[in-house]
Amino acid sequence: MRTQLIIIASTIALLTASSASAAEDQGPNDASGGGSGGKGDSVLLGAKVGGLVPLGGLSPFVTFGVEAGYVFPWMNGAFAGALYVDYTAPKQSGSSKDGRIGDVGGSYDWNTTEKELAFMPVFLYRFTAIDSFTPYAGIGPRIYLLESTVDGSAGGATISETTEQNTEFGFGIPVGAEIPAGPGGFLAELLFHYGGLDHQATGDTNSGALSLSLGYRLLL
Repeated sequence: MRTQLIIIASTIALLTASSASAAEDQGPNDASGGGSGGKGDSVLLGAKVGGLVPLGGLSPFVTFGVEAGYVFPWMNGAFAGALYVDYTAPKQSGSSKDGRIGDVGGSYDWNTTEKELAFMPVFLYRFTAIDSFTPYAGIGPRIYLLESTVDGSAGGATISETTEQNTEFGFGIPVGAEIPAGPGGFLAELLFHYGGLDHQATGDTNSGALSLSLGYRLLL
């Protein structure tokens, strides 16, 4: 996961630098107002935290995310493009049987942690005709960097920890709303996403989930 954290830190730094450059390129005559309504073109920066319910059998867990993008000037700021980056690590525990473990009746206990770092370029449509809040919806591909960690015990003996890593692809559909506050707005977002997950520890399942997040989105 150290390599993955370096990737996310580098991505955020590049997006922040690009956003700052875009904001400087806008002259005072080009700025058409900030706030969640997003009139005209704006740089978009945000962060959010929420809860995630996996669809592949893992337990609910906390999810964290950041985003950076751009609100285009067309149609009163109705369209935006952004990069979502989010991280979660749901867990699951249980007991199973294996005929090769004869001394303890063939049963053993196991614990699984599924670390997920995901990148999602997303295209958003923002309904800016309402002044009090801005509903939005979008769609985009997702790239999952996955790491499964499993340990356990059998008859009082510890089963050594094993780790599997791979990259999977999927898609995501965010639906939410922004409420104006300061230079941006508070947001509530429901995200459905789906991707593959076929590790030896997990079997042939999926990384699909529903997450509900709250956060703040700057429009500069």
